[in-house]
Amino acid sequence: MTAPGGRVALGCAIVLWTSSLTAQTRGRVHDSESLAGVAGAWVAWFGTVDSAGLEQSGRAEGRKQVVTDESGAFLLAESWGPGGVLRIRAPGYHPRALTWEEAESAAWRIALDRDPVALDGIVVTVAGRPRNRSEVAVPIETVSLAEIEASGAQSIDRLLAELPGVHVAAGTPTGSNLLIRGIGGARVLVLVDGRPVPGALIENRDLSRISLAGAERVEVVKGPLSSLYGSDALGGVVNVITAPPASGFGLDGRAFSGGAGRKEADLTASGGGRLRYRATGAWRQEDRIPGVLTSADDEGFARVWDLRSEFGYDASAMWDLGGGASFLRERQRWPVGGGFSGFNDNRGVSGWLEARRKAGPGDWTVGVFAQDYEHLYRSARGDAPIASPGDAPQREREARLSAAYSATAGAHRFDAGIEGSRRMIRSPDKLIEERVGDGQVAVFGQDAWRLGRATVTGGARFSWNSRWGANLSPALGVSGSPREGLQLRAVLARGFRAPSFKELAWHFVNPGAGYVLQGFPDLAAEHSWNASGGVEWSPRPGIRIDAEIYSNAVENLIEPGFVGNTPSGLLVYSPRNVAEVTTRGFEFRVGAFSHWGALVAGYAYLDARSADSDTPLDRRPRHSARVRGSWVATAPAGLRLDLTAHMTGEAPILGSGPDGGITRVATQEQFAAVDLQARVDLWRGLALSGGVDNLFDARPKGWQGRVERRFRVGLAVRELFRE
Repeated sequence: MTAPGGRVALGCAIVLWTSSLTAQTRGRVHDSESLAGVAGAWVAWFGTVDSAGLEQSGRAEGRKQVVTDESGAFLLAESWGPGGVLRIRAPGYHPRALTWEEAESAAWRIALDRDPVALDGIVVTVAGRPRNRSEVAVPIETVSLAEIEASGAQSIDRLLAELPGVHVAAGTPTGSNLLIRGIGGARVLVLVDGRPVPGALIENRDLSRISLAGAERVEVVKGPLSSLYGSDALGGVVNVITAPPASGFGLDGRAFSGGAGRKEADLTASGGGRLRYRATGAWRQEDRIPGVLTSADDEGFARVWDLRSEFGYDASAMWDLGGGASFLRERQRWPVGGGFSGFNDNRGVSGWLEARRKAGPGDWTVGVFAQDYEHLYRSARGDAPIASPGDAPQREREARLSAAYSATAGAHRFDAGIEGSRRMIRSPDKLIEERVGDGQVAVFGQDAWRLGRATVTGGARFSWNSRWGANLSPALGVSGSPREGLQLRAVLARGFRAPSFKELAWHFVNPGAGYVLQGFPDLAAEHSWNASGGVEWSPRPGIRIDAEIYSNAVENLIEPGFVGNTPSGLLVYSPRNVAEVTTRGFEFRVGAFSHWGALVAGYAYLDARSADSDTPLDRRPRHSARVRGSWVATAPAGLRLDLTAHMTGEAPILGSGPDGGITRVATQEQFAAVDLQARVDLWRGLALSGGVDNLFDARPKGWQGRVERRFRVGLAVRELFRE
């Protein structure tokens, strides 16, 4: 065969193969507002119907039900045919019925309206896969796509800072960390689609670098989840969930401009048939650095490039394949004094592959995950650092293998799995060995057992690590609905956080500042016991009331402290298991919902203190509250107004007193602000928005980072070219 003929044949084969991937008739159930796919929806076909809408007995054998996958997609059963009625229902949504002809004219894209007062729904974080909310005992809060869009936030820290019971603290020397019910930093696990974000192993956490581009919702677990995720989930889990690949080509895009030099743009493309893909590229920058407060005219600069991609392939009736990759690049610059600027350059790349096979009443999932992250700090005069052969970046690498089985058998819905990983960090001039690593293995299992109107959930994870030893984290919970419109839950869970690489192996000398940081290889893991109970109640249509009470006791808390002097007189600081803390409080929320919009008010009380000295913890406000209202206009159509008023109470700022002990040295003042946004649909998925954060320009004292009024304007397009 000639070369041109071979190329023609190869091209024809590729076209025929690609066509075969999309030939099967597929449907998709999606949220009518966000257009996101609805996972776990039941789609049933009921033969032909008579004029009264009742199924004729002659076609009863054609009845069949299918369940949508994680992208909301489903395959039409072979026994289905023209005529009859389709009925669709999903937790958290109003049920819907439509004729075969109606579904066909809509190209099998079926929209469901969300039921905001439904006590059930789909959550992912607590089990690693979609689960009914009624089966979950741990407290979990979901931030929907509508709330994400109304906030105008460009990163996860700014979105969650408004939630009662959740607070943002500054990182060192820059960035932001999260506190959930008074516990945060390294004790809150942050995930994107269930996989860890980079930077944690070398203590370079920063939530401001995590983009919301392509995010479908954010789930916040308020309490330990070490029984599933192991270390770092002692205080809670934050999971940014992006929309999975969906069939049919479409484009989504956004562009923003605003105060403090904000510029932002992102574009998402998705499509395919049996082979589906989704890719999101985002870029943003602003003239502010989270956690940095300076009186200089130049307050700094931050720029982030972000790329995420994912694919899914329906290989056969038994096999599903999936995978993805992400890339991150960040530059930060801020003044450090004397005409010099500090520079952070961060780069991260990660990838994963997963295969799922149906087996018996459930399915096996086997996956591999790998991640590489590099952080480089430099200082120089001017707007850019000077490259030097002596530049020594810190680096972390992780590789993970996992296998899990999930199934439903009778009244039980269980998951079991094993996970093995290898981790390494390199930190020149900061570690005793410069490069350290470990290996760890974990096995876990959990079961949701339905007993009438109640569900008992139990689980445990056993972890073994080559550096710090072994740990067992159990959890036991119960949830139930004694009557329609009422849901009760309670949980007792054990959390833990293993000592980090640097806490175990630090060796950092700073002669100019007169101190040395040393690791302590005999550190034990931190542990906590958490108990919480809650109620969800819908006393009447359109009204929902939630309440939660909790108590958390953390022991063996790792804190750095002064342990002596070197022979040359330098102060030596080293971490030790020295502290115990308790956090307790309650949260309350009430919401009213109708076709015109919603009004939701929430309040959280927190008492966080040291059990040793009975003193409040640093920068933990007792009171926080939020009122959020939205209004959807009937005329002009497509106009939506959102108003959010939020308050964070005052908090103590702790420091060293004259006697060297810890005492209150200042106060972080109360912060109350009002945010507004207006959004109008212009044409075929094109929408214009404008908003302002901190409308009255409140500027409380004692806050870490700049607090100011900021305006923004944005343009967004959704489902462009989607059939």
